[in-house]
Amino acid sequence: MNFPTFNPDIAKALPEYTKRSPYCALLGIEIEDVGPGTIRVSLPVGDSLHSGVGAVHGGAIVSLVDHALSLAVYPLVEIGKWVATLEYKINYLAPVKMGAEPSKIVADARVLSLKKTLAVVRVDVTHGETLVATAQGTDFIRDKLA
Repeated sequence: MNFPTFNPDIAKALPEYTKRSPYCALLGIEIEDVGPGTIRVSLPVGDSLHSGVGAVHGGAIVSLVDHALSLAVYPLVEIGKWVATLEYKINYLAPVKMGAEPSKIVADARVLSLKKTLAVVRVDVTHGETLVATAQGTDFIRDKLA
């Protein structure tokens, strides 16, 4: 999909924005790559994400998905707009076992549709070559909160 509104300056600012986000810093979420309508976000798999049954907690995976879902849209909208996740559906396809290599999970998000106030985004989460979750969601695009 072609996005003529892609702003490379916003794309370049997203990694620093994520580092300054207290929640993202708590989890260790990092931006690996941003392109027109795409973003790659990763999360290190450490003991703090343990679910208690030997796998990464689904809440950690969905936090990664939610972050990728909205950040994929920011470089495509006018500066000053606020992008918020309205809803998403996630399917968990395989567990991420604690201690397994690689030591991170990766979310690849792709904007499927962009309108004035709504965007639809697909996010695939992988652990190495294994697809562990897939999600699709809707973002609301509005003027910044006062």
